[in-house]
Amino acid sequence: MAQTEQTSLGYPNIEKLIDSEDFKDINAVFSKAYRELEKASKEKGGLKKSKEAKKAMKALEKVSELLKELLQVKYRLQEELAKKKKG
Repeated sequence: MAQTEQTSLGYPNIEKLIDSEDFKDINAVFSKAYRELEKASKEKGGLKKSKEAKKAMKALEKVSELLKELLQVKYRLQEELAKKKKG
């Protein structure tokens, strides 16, 4: 019997995002947060605040990279599946 529903890997929001490829909202949120963090990293409010802002900026960059990587994996798997269906 064929399975009609895909099995979730425990990250339904990420899975939905990758499946839909609708990054408009998350890009807007990340861009706004990054700009605010960039501003905070340059303010004179103490070295700790600047360091924390820079760490948060780096975390946003890594999340963006991971999402791109997940998309690449999705495309690669789709290509492999298409090849198997042809062959």
